[in-house]
Amino acid sequence: MMKKNGFTLIELLTVVGILTAIGSIAVSVITVTLRGTRKTDLLESARQNGGAALSQIVKSIRYAQSLDAPAICVPTQTTNAITITSLSDHAQTTYSCNGVSISSNSASLIDTNAIKVQCSFVCTQTTVNDPPTITIKLLLSPQTTGSFVDTTFNLPLQSSVTLRNY
Repeated sequence: MMKKNGFTLIELLTVVGILTAIGSIAVSVITVTLRGTRKTDLLESARQNGGAALSQIVKSIRYAQSLDAPAICVPTQTTNAITITSLSDHAQTTYSCNGVSISSNSASLIDTNAIKVQCSFVCTQTTVNDPPTITIKLLLSPQTTGSFVDTTFNLPLQSSVTLRNY
């Protein structure tokens, strides 16, 4: 009898098919992992930018000498800008929103290359003699959006602060 050396065509096609299936599963798992990582990185960057801006605004409003604009918050007012006077140096600071950024005296508080911001300030006061409470609402989204889900998000941030030195 003659001894066979090598593999049959069926055996070779079966091995190629199995390797193709394993490879496609591995590629899909890696792709999903990388997309999830990208979205996590974008959200973390937005959270850090928005949190830093929000804490800076809250701190300066909390220790402000006065709220200049709006001067009175009876009835409740919603606006895209507020002006305060600092207790330490008596300088005025205006926080404003323009639909893309939030700024302090025209200096942006966030990285506008990566993130755009929609925001509003809600001023409430029970009576004219009570200290006003300012609610800051931010909605962060990526500056450029792609067609994939991993590059789109809306991250809402909100904080309320009452003037202490009113």
